[in-house]
Amino acid sequence: MTCHDAPGAPSVPADASIDGGRRGAAPARALPRADLAYAVALASLPGMGPASLRALIADRSPASCWDEVRRGVLQPPSAGSRAQLSFRRRAAAWREAAQSVSPADALERCDALGIAVHVIGQPSYPSVLLADPSPPAVCFTIGERAAEAGAAGTPRVAVVGTRSCTHYGEEVAAELGAGLAARGVSVVSGLAPGIDAAAHEGALVHAAIAPPIAILGCGVDVVYPASNRRLRSRVASDGVLLAESPPGTPPERWRFPARNRLIAACADVLVVVESHHRGGAMHTVDAAVARGVPVAAVPGSVRSAASRGTNALLADGAAIARDVDDVVALLALRRAGPSGTAGPGCKAVHAASPQRVGAPSLPAPGGSIDGAGRGLDDAEERVRRAVRGGVTTLEVVLARTGLGIGAASLALDRLAGLGLVRRGAAGYEAVDARPVDGSARHAHDG
Repeated sequence: MTCHDAPGAPSVPADASIDGGRRGAAPARALPRADLAYAVALASLPGMGPASLRALIADRSPASCWDEVRRGVLQPPSAGSRAQLSFRRRAAAWREAAQSVSPADALERCDALGIAVHVIGQPSYPSVLLADPSPPAVCFTIGERAAEAGAAGTPRVAVVGTRSCTHYGEEVAAELGAGLAARGVSVVSGLAPGIDAAAHEGALVHAAIAPPIAILGCGVDVVYPASNRRLRSRVASDGVLLAESPPGTPPERWRFPARNRLIAACADVLVVVESHHRGGAMHTVDAAVARGVPVAAVPGSVRSAASRGTNALLADGAAIARDVDDVVALLALRRAGPSGTAGPGCKAVHAASPQRVGAPSLPAPGGSIDGAGRGLDDAEERVRRAVRGGVTTLEVVLARTGLGIGAASLALDRLAGLGLVRRGAAGYEAVDARPVDGSARHAHDG
């Protein structure tokens, strides 16, 4: 393992909490190079965690903040006396460390290592992180495709799981990674051994179509674990490495839950391939649920300890991910806008068929025509009938139609786009009560 230790850094900073407040949207602005240097220097101070850095530069420029740190005039937050005392102690440590730090040298080191610096609010900052409740104030990337990977319209699926995976789990993760990338979906993971590594290996097969994204719990220049040195190099070359920790930061235990919340923040859908009942993958699940990101799990043997967590997720109501089609269907639903049409800037995602999600299709034999003259195929016709009895969950739609989750989800997505089905928090329902076949007969809902 290659680690450049940060001298004097405590094991756990006082603000290691990952539940920061939401930063208000600000117009994108290009920072002067000097401000980038000050931002890197601030992030490198001992005990400077994500929440502290976000708070410090929320209402002042990095240059102004650095000046206040060096002069020891930072004002503590308006909080309880204990929090103020903790802040004063950290501010004193920051002031002492700042005397021996050269912001210009810190930025030059990034340049020499091929590391790009992104400060929240500037144009190069990853758009996907802007809406997160606790976005990193500063993040670092390696890879020429960072702008493409971090754009708001890029479809992304996080594939995570245990380091102690089975051969089955490793194969499934690689198949999902390759299949998603082939359909233009960037695969997000943490570059850990096991499931993460297998997902990245699969995604690299079609990296020319969709760049893989590895989010690290250390500096982007740090090789961790050593066994993934070659894989890390390939992701850096064909995709993106991203971290909120400054260059040289070693992999400390507290940084990985913080890293996991960034994996969830970057994902449209989270897929857990294998996981023990407790572990890092479950931290990522918690972060995804908190952000409203759909969670899917790959079913595994009830005799396998590596599948206890994923099977428990399925029992608790997570979506099932049997193959790429299941994941793409869930992704299509997630990325649909309020009316069921693709949200602004969203790239189309290839579905199981050669057609794109939302593309018009010819009516199947016996299919009906909706009010706008568009043809419904057999699956869409069956789904439309299934939701005519009132608000209907996806599980009921599957039972009534006999369709698989992929076909049913895609049919629901298209019907919502056509305005024939309304998607709500409790399920789906038909928008109007007109007979689906144009006659006075009512469809049987059973």
